[in-house]
Amino acid sequence: MIKIYEIPSDKLSSVKNILEAPEKAIGELDVEIEKEAGKKGTKVEKAKEWQINEFKRQGYIIRDAKALGMDKKYNYLYIDADADFFERNEKTLLDAGAKILENTEHEKIKKKIEELESGASAGVGFIFGKG
Repeated sequence: MIKIYEIPSDKLSSVKNILEAPEKAIGELDVEIEKEAGKKGTKVEKAKEWQINEFKRQGYIIRDAKALGMDKKYNYLYIDADADFFERNEKTLLDAGAKILENTEHEKIKKKIEELESGASAGVGFIFGKG
């Protein structure tokens, strides 16, 4: 499932903060693990529970409207993921100022981004002799 979001330029930094948030330990699990402690041998620690940034793991594309040949002050976010991913994460994007595109506008932007990406891939292939 591909979704396209329109992001006003003044909201881009808020959305990027979400997309690029670092993964971090948020607590300890009730599991002990052994770790090397240099010359001291090993030590036992509690395993950490991590907050995962699903956007980093899933992958996404952000393109400025001007790069897509449009004279607008927007950026477009392209995400290809399953429905469960969007159920877990979409509200965060919407709260940060992103707007879901639908119907013809969705198809128009999707096509432009995919054309731009396939052109970039072809260019890289050409550089490395695979074109």
